Order: sequence, then C-alpha cells, then structure tokens
Amino acid sequence: MTSSLPPPDPYRVAYSEQVRERFLVLADIARERGDGAAFAAALKEFHRRLSIYPQFGEPLTDLKHESGQVWIGIVHPLAMRYGVFEDRRTVIVAALPVLMPK
Repeated sequence: MTSSLPPPDPYRVAYSEQVRERFLVLADIARERGDGAAFAAALKEFHRRLSIYPQFGEPLTDLKHESGQVWIGIVHPLAMRYGVFEDRRTVIVAALPVLMPK
C-alpha cells in the first residue's frame, strides 16, 4: 500500500523591479548575440524551478537578520542570486541576473 502525499504548496517567487527591467535588457543582448531563444527558455525554467525547488542551486550564505539563505543558480545562459525563506515558502530575486558567455 502506498500513501500519496499531496505536493507541497509552490514557493511564491517575487522579482524586484530592477530585476524585471534587467531581464528586458538581457533579452535584447541575448537576441543580438543569437541566443535569444535559449535565454527565454532559461528564464522560464528558472521560474519553474524557483517555484517548486529553489534549492537546486548552491547555497552562498545564511541571512543574519531573518531566517533564510542566499543561493545562486545557473540555467545556461542565465545566472541568478536569490533569497529562499523556507518558513514563508518565498523566494526573492533582488540581485541583478547575469547573462553568461555563449
């Protein structure tokens, strides 16, 4: 007999306004250098992973004033740092994302 537990609630993912603006700039850069489709796919995959399992990356540091950790994740050609707050099931992306070399 197998018991099937319901999946946990997804994490709420919040992007700062500066990060959203940076996505637009990086999309233009990626398109100009010929990997716009890869960038778009990476951004979509990043959001999916952050919603269901933000610990896919590497932990960088524990936060001092709140219960949370800063992580870095890479879905080529995109790299992002983000905060994971387990107790709130929230991910905050406030550091500017980076477009990695082709």
